[in-house]
Amino acid sequence: MRISNRLQSVIALICAGMLTVPPVQARTRKGDRYLKLGAKAEAQKDYDAALTYYDDAISTDPNEPAYLLAEQNVRGKAAEAHLSEAKTLLSEHKLDEALAQYQRAFVIEPSSQIALQGIQEVTLMIKERNGAPPGTTILTPAQQAREEMEKRINSLEGPPVLRPINAEISSLKMNNQPARVLYESVGKLAGINVLFDPTGIEAGAAKNFNLDLTNLTLEEALNYISLETHTFWKPISHNAIFVTQESDPKRQEYQDEVVRVFYIQNAGTAAEFTEIFNAVRTGAKLTTGIFSVPSQNAIVARGSADTMQLVEKLVHDLDRPKAEVVIDVIVMQVNRTLEHNIGASLLGQGGLSVPFVFTPRNPTTTSGSGSSSSGSGSTGSGSSGSGSTGSTSSSSLITIARAGHLSSADYSISLPSTVVQALMSDARTHILQRPQVRATDGGKASLKIGSRIPYVSGSLNSAVATPGSIPYATTQFQQVDVGTQIDFQPHVNGPEDISMHLKVELSTVLQTVLIAGVQEPVIGQQVDEADIRMKDGEVSLLGGLSDKEKSDTIGGLPGVTNLPILGYLFGNKDVKTTDNELLIALIPHVVRAPDLTAAGGTGVLAGTERVVRVERRPQQAATQTGQPSTVPVPPAQPLSPAPHTPQPQPPVAPVNQPQSPPRPAGAPPQGVSPQRGTPPVGSPQNTAPPHPASTPTSSPPQASNQ
Repeated sequence: MRISNRLQSVIALICAGMLTVPPVQARTRKGDRYLKLGAKAEAQKDYDAALTYYDDAISTDPNEPAYLLAEQNVRGKAAEAHLSEAKTLLSEHKLDEALAQYQRAFVIEPSSQIALQGIQEVTLMIKERNGAPPGTTILTPAQQAREEMEKRINSLEGPPVLRPINAEISSLKMNNQPARVLYESVGKLAGINVLFDPTGIEAGAAKNFNLDLTNLTLEEALNYISLETHTFWKPISHNAIFVTQESDPKRQEYQDEVVRVFYIQNAGTAAEFTEIFNAVRTGAKLTTGIFSVPSQNAIVARGSADTMQLVEKLVHDLDRPKAEVVIDVIVMQVNRTLEHNIGASLLGQGGLSVPFVFTPRNPTTTSGSGSSSSGSGSTGSGSSGSGSTGSTSSSSLITIARAGHLSSADYSISLPSTVVQALMSDARTHILQRPQVRATDGGKASLKIGSRIPYVSGSLNSAVATPGSIPYATTQFQQVDVGTQIDFQPHVNGPEDISMHLKVELSTVLQTVLIAGVQEPVIGQQVDEADIRMKDGEVSLLGGLSDKEKSDTIGGLPGVTNLPILGYLFGNKDVKTTDNELLIALIPHVVRAPDLTAAGGTGVLAGTERVVRVERRPQQAATQTGQPSTVPVPPAQPLSPAPHTPQPQPPVAPVNQPQSPPRPAGAPPQGVSPQRGTPPVGSPQNTAPPHPASTPTSSPPQASNQ
């Protein structure tokens, strides 16, 4: 008893001490006030003030999670706000203010590498500004690198384009001259320089040619000479060309190539992009100089300038937006069930049924060993006896002596009830659905309106349980779509002509059946699938999905129910008619017609099997016809002043030939016919001095006076 009293005293003292110690406060009133002020400042997006309030709250209770979480959350927002402001000031070239914002962001978030990098970049920019002339725009290192890269890219030039002084040649006729003289003569008339391959331009023995040109451009004249002399020329600047032999080694050595990137904008799928790429590669006959970048929908091609223009033409004609079709689908379904039930069954439902029951007036009760039998009778009803071993009981038993004294009073009859019935049931159901589907040309579209019904597709029962478990069963379920399902694939044949493959399926759950203890749905389907062709706005009706059923049921007294009038008095007739009709209407509309602008154009010259060459329409002719010119316009470059052209000297007389009389001033040189509208002597457009070193002695050039 003493020990228990002492224990009780100790426990009481401990409890009293616990009650006297004040509880540890998780929060402070002052900290909560700072927390509310910080939340208010944060809502106003004054993150610096909010951070100050949260720091004050933490100072009151450094271990409070609510204060710590709020402070960490707003610290990142405050640093991000200063970084955003610094970037804005930096774009406005306010370097000092931007540096201050980066520094404040770094003070708030010392782990921010973006703030540290910003401080370093802006510091370097300030140093560069201090050493630069006033008004100089200082760029960030990233901007400087990007600007230098853009300058390098923009400094890359395309293939040189000839800009001759005289681009038109009215008339030129030369006889029995080598290829070099032909090129130099045309170059002098056009005001361009002609450079030749040091190895020579003749593939075999030297051969002379005749030339007669009238009203053509410089490029046409050069092409004619190259075709006749089997040579190859290319522009190397705006006023110079290079001429060499026409052969595959020379082409590979001297022909310039161009690299271009073409973006495909209207390919919606990877298959469409691949089709365009294969068509361009095959049409331009590029096997190694072309590849695709599917992630960017881009085609990178490398080849001659003519090849690139041919690729551009193919991409322009193939990369067209696909036509689109909107189809209004109207599904009309009418279900009607009509039922008539007429009859007057005076003799009972279903025919004549009159039971005679033996009910004797004074039944005899008999008894056996261990059991007794009793009987009871009532008017219009009787009960049969039931027996067991050693006992017999019946309510219709009489003695044999009374068998000869039976009368109608010992029998009872049950008269049939009279039923007069005239019922009619007429149920009609109307279903109208008007979905609208949009699809691209050649694309597949599907519309489903309804629900998905699960059904059991299989099950697996475990016969043997694993250790520590019980046998299990696994059931697999599948889903089936029930309702209206429309699948179609349109193809736009023209602006107002559409063909499509259409499939319309209407399904519903008719009933459920019990299979292996599982209720399985029985689904009725109505499917219409066809390939049709229609005009824009034309209505196409897909009918023929109709179901008509009629059933007649006759019940009553045999032989009487077939009579005209008595059949309705002694029987009944049930007539049930079911009529289901389905009508589907389709109305297509072309919302985007196919772009067939390239279909009516003429073919483009693509050169030969070995060499790709395109022809460009002259700028002046293209302007007159109203069509855009295909000649690329190079950036304007200052033309160098035309060199001083000396007065033509009298030609040197060939050996063994009589010297021709001196020509009058202003007359054209030998071998070159004067052009129409010849400028004064000394103009480089018309000066074509002969080349006595290459002039054959047997046939001097003849000048034609036109």
